[in-house]
Amino acid sequence: MGAWDLLPWDNDGAADWFGDLFDDSELAVRVETALAADPEDAHEEIRAAAALLIMLGRTYIWPVDRIDATIRLAIDKLKQVAALEVYAESPDFVDAIAGEVAVLESRLSDESPKSNAATAVWQSWQDG
Repeated sequence: MGAWDLLPWDNDGAADWFGDLFDDSELAVRVETALAADPEDAHEEIRAAAALLIMLGRTYIWPVDRIDATIRLAIDKLKQVAALEVYAESPDFVDAIAGEVAVLESRLSDESPKSNAATAVWQSWQDG
């Protein structure tokens, strides 16, 4: 049996499908390019790219040889975005970005994907 856990990406078929998706679409490259941009010029694109990483930046989904570096880049860039004057003036934005950073940081520390930070971010996105 190719399923080894309950999550939709924790099985052989899904892992292969995601691998093909990333190979064919160059999605990881597009996300990484956006994250590499200057936060002053591309803060909205950086947050959008980081959102995709929050949604898809998991083992068996994201290309394994790039996942940690891409998550670290997203964390760094989101922190830079939060420090921009346009966001720093709004505690709601700063809090939202801090939650996004916490989710990504949890991916590097192998915390449960059901952490409080992840739950809060997903809930805010669903309510939005």
